Amino acid sequence: MDIEPGPPKDLLKPPIEITSSDGVVFLRQFTPQDSEEIFGLIDNNRDHLSQFGDDTADKYPTLESVRESIEHPKNPRRLRFGIRNKEGQLVGSINLTPDDDDPKRGEIGYYLGAEFQGEGYMSRAVQALTDYGFNHLSYKTIYGEVNERNMASTSVLIRAGYRPSNPS
Repeated sequence: MDIEPGPPKDLLKPPIEITSSDGVVFLRQFTPQDSEEIFGLIDNNRDHLSQFGDDTADKYPTLESVRESIEHPKNPRRLRFGIRNKEGQLVGSINLTPDDDDPKRGEIGYYLGAEFQGEGYMSRAVQALTDYGFNHLSYKTIYGEVNERNMASTSVLIRAGYRPSNPS
């Protein structure tokens, strides 16, 4: 009799779901079933996602690479979510990664499809995930690292209550 291993335990848990305080955006932890939508968003936005040196477009050249990253993440401690609007459309992605040296500190990262900019989706998503990190994961510090030329991303963090740090 052959016995094959089942899916990793994390894939058997229901995905974490978070809704913004005003109900405009909905975050749901990635599942393998989301792979095609995620790949489609990345594939349609390769130039947009690469403009400030971000490597998202390069990391996911194929649908299989997206699926593989969900099923076997490089950092299983990172929480990765799809951002959906009220209509259920995938508009972007957001994640929260615990610091290797301090589990009470984490980095937020995100991307938004170019066609969804200017709707306030990302500011709401950042605020919702930040609140979740502080209130449900006991984070003491959450920060975002942004390319200094990416003024839109800097503005998102400021609107969500983040403060610029003093460069060392």
